Amino acid sequence: MASEKNPAGSHLQTMELRIERQREMIARQEQAGEDTAEAVSRLKLLQRALDEMRIQLGQLSPTDRDKMRSSPPPSLLARASSR
Repeated sequence: MASEKNPAGSHLQTMELRIERQREMIARQEQAGEDTAEAVSRLKLLQRALDEMRIQLGQLSPTDRDKMRSSPPPSLLARASSR
């Protein structure tokens, strides 16, 4: 499973599940005529935390430029294979 190999991805999935559960709780509270202000506030905090996690993880992910630096240029590969 991908989450076993990627703890960060697993954590993001956990946060997404928490957000979904929070939305469900808000819907139940609305149906029951209860105040949802605190639950909505918590939902916003969870969403901001997830957004921040994605930003932080994105900064740690290799970019296309990083991948290009780690690979030799195609012209060098062509010369090496023609020898």
